[in-house]
Amino acid sequence: MRRRSVLATILILGLASPVAAAPVAYAYDAEGSSVTAEADYGAVAVRARMPVASASFTIDFDRVANSRFAVTLRADRARSNLPFAASAIMGESVLDAANHPEIGFESSRVAATGAGRLAVTGRATIRGVTREVTLQAVIFRPRGSAPGHRDDLKVLITGTISRAAFGAAGHAESVGDTVRLRLLLHLRRAAG
Repeated sequence: MRRRSVLATILILGLASPVAAAPVAYAYDAEGSSVTAEADYGAVAVRARMPVASASFTIDFDRVANSRFAVTLRADRARSNLPFAASAIMGESVLDAANHPEIGFESSRVAATGAGRLAVTGRATIRGVTREVTLQAVIFRPRGSAPGHRDDLKVLITGTISRAAFGAAGHAESVGDTVRLRLLLHLRRAAG
């Protein structure tokens, strides 16, 4: 999917609606979702893709501060664009996936920063180390959907973290400390 054309043609959701509504629970849909983490490896970027183990999203379009996001990734199933890198990424000096098979994030604060744009602060846990991080999120609906359509959404979550802050500093002589995160999550209104 061409990211630029999709984002350019999708209408961003307004977070405030004229009629008060309750928070909306969403279920994660793996179709159309992807999670990558990227760090510099000399002149190239080493990318890890990780599957989502679970995700829970409740979005309050009237009072965005009441929204909650939680995502758990499978560190023990990481794959990489460089053939030799996956085992290093999952290894003891980086993610230590044998002892810490999951990476988690749970929001503690959500604030609107623009139409459909959020700052999401929460606790990230990587290799058993928990730190507060702030990530950016954009909520958008499918191209061609009616204004106000909120049954089928995508959330793009981006941000950076320090590997060293989580004790994942292995291979520091060749791999940069800054990790760029990109989670594109497909959400559907939960039944019930």
